[in-house]
Amino acid sequence: MTVKELIQRRLINQRLASTEFESCVDVVSHFGAMQSQDYAMAKWAVGMRMRTASDLDIEMCVNSGEIIRTHVLRPTWHFVNRNDVRWMMELSAPYVKKATQYYDRQVGLTDEVFKKVWKVIEVELQRDDNLSKEDLMDRLAKRKIDVDNLMATQILIRAELEMRVCSGVRKKNKATYSLFDKKIPQAEKIAKKDSLVKLASVYFNSRSPATVKDFMWWSGLSLSDAKFGISGLGEGLQRASLDGLEYLYFEKTHYQKKKISVLLPAYDEYMVGYSEGRNIAFPPDIDKSLLGNGIFKPIALFDNTIAGTWKKINKDPFVEIQFLDDNKKYNGVKSKLGAFGRFLRKQEK
Repeated sequence: MTVKELIQRRLINQRLASTEFESCVDVVSHFGAMQSQDYAMAKWAVGMRMRTASDLDIEMCVNSGEIIRTHVLRPTWHFVNRNDVRWMMELSAPYVKKATQYYDRQVGLTDEVFKKVWKVIEVELQRDDNLSKEDLMDRLAKRKIDVDNLMATQILIRAELEMRVCSGVRKKNKATYSLFDKKIPQAEKIAKKDSLVKLASVYFNSRSPATVKDFMWWSGLSLSDAKFGISGLGEGLQRASLDGLEYLYFEKTHYQKKKISVLLPAYDEYMVGYSEGRNIAFPPDIDKSLLGNGIFKPIALFDNTIAGTWKKINKDPFVEIQFLDDNKKYNGVKSKLGAFGRFLRKQEK
């Protein structure tokens, strides 16, 4: 397998080569979980993979609870289909809790403190749904329980991991919280071994070719659990060596050569979904810091190759691109500017 072929396969599996999805739920279900640390960019990450979508469409999908925004897999925000939240959280919560222990200790969050605070939060959310972190801090203060902003953050992450709260309806562009069992349907428990295979299947169907270490990074799993999940994928999982790394992938009958030009949001799964396998997407001899290491800045992709970075501006076409070199050859990227503008402007008819 060549570098060009590997990148082409990723673009296909990442659904950047075609926009076949009809709904935001379809997109998020395909990926299992999509990093949504930057909320505005995360909405574009979903919308750009749909046949037609607007910022408002994705916002409504989140507010309705079809998509849940929560801390899962790694200790950061992700979009997850509400039907996948329970099994995915049960699998990954122990790993995420371990990763957040240091910050819990730093702010003084113990089991005793959490239980005390949670009793008040539960009562308040039963009384008034969709409360922001600031709302809950105010309610706690009225009960003479003072928590600062950092402790409140850690308390709410802990409540998410224990499936006590999940995302509510956004208010004035602020995240709110709702009781988990109010929004998330009950589901039959899945054994851990089955969950590991299911998560591996989701990952390699949506992001391969990728390495074992890539899967570990994205999932937050231990090496042994990651390997167990991969071992359950059967003989359909192919292997290819490239530049000293072994990439795993499913052979797809719809593989085709196609040049893709697209505006990727910051933290898009095309870049953040990998660790050691991320570097293969960069142009040779490029200073990755100019591109935010491919994660922290929105990326302009031209004919399957990273061409520069872009940012949102407040006038049509709402995008400004900073190219890595001569921009005259990047007309393919410029033709994509309208898609982002339409995504921001379009309203329901």
